[in-house]
Amino acid sequence: MKFFLIKIIIVLIISGCCCSKDKEVTEDKGVSGVKETALVENAETVEIKLPTIQCGTCRKNITKSLKKVEGISEFKISVDDKIAKVSFDKSKTDLAKIETAIVMTGYQANDKPANPEAYEKLDDCCKVDGHD
Repeated sequence: MKFFLIKIIIVLIISGCCCSKDKEVTEDKGVSGVKETALVENAETVEIKLPTIQCGTCRKNITKSLKKVEGISEFKISVDDKIAKVSFDKSKTDLAKIETAIVMTGYQANDKPANPEAYEKLDDCCKVDGHD
């Protein structure tokens, strides 16, 4: 009976340790991001300037918009540095789509201005100079 149980445990351990060499799993690193499996050969990472980001609420708003963009595997948003580092699958999305998601949330992304209607809906703390 003991031998049978040991055999089952070994089979379970071996079957649970499958790896795929053509895929990479990225992890949420804490500040903000998403977990998703991305193909290594299609991965690209960009840095997006966020000159109008003001606070933690801004980060939450941008996080929500980036989570909706298919193909983003990981991102980090720094309010202090006013940047987002975004890794994505080039076969599913591109920089322009990522910038558009941010712009449509009410924030400037690189040289693209914020959507005025979305900007007006932001909390006062998320507007430049805390009011507008």
